[in-house]
Amino acid sequence: MKILVTGNPSYEGLAKGIAQAMPDYNIDFIGRHNGWRMNDYDTIADKAVEYDVFVNSLYIPSEGQTVLLDKVYNKFEKGHIINISTTSVYWNNGSEKYLREKGSLEAYSKKLSNKSSWENSPIKVSCIAYGPLDSESQLDKPGKKISLKEAGSIVKFLVDQPAEINTHYICLDPIQKD
Repeated sequence: MKILVTGNPSYEGLAKGIAQAMPDYNIDFIGRHNGWRMNDYDTIADKAVEYDVFVNSLYIPSEGQTVLLDKVYNKFEKGHIINISTTSVYWNNGSEKYLREKGSLEAYSKKLSNKSSWENSPIKVSCIAYGPLDSESQLDKPGKKISLKEAGSIVKFLVDQPAEINTHYICLDPIQKD
């Protein structure tokens, strides 16, 4: 199984957690760190069709993740697309622009996921909404965080699901109380 992830596995973020949780998997990472223009959606989608799983994890402003989802979905013939969102949408807690962009990704994921379960699409679509991760971008935020490896293990869980199961949505936050 070949997996393509948007993100830098050397940066303290989710891509690194995926690499840590899935060391024996055939994973390639694309992003600005290795010369990809992340708003070149068609080129990324053309690359994604060479893989069995596409993890849409890198935040791209101006609803870029949603546009990328659309491009990959429409070029994929079969496979699994895993979109990464945030529990900020679930809790309606964050900037209006960020909530709108991630909310758009979640709504479109839900629409496409429905097709895999009820309309016989050969493309599974899942969405994971994470709470705060123990990442470089969250260092200054108070409270407990989900470790990157734990976050990566949720992606692994979805990748390892039986072919006849489509998990639509997973939403998780770290428990703050000791």
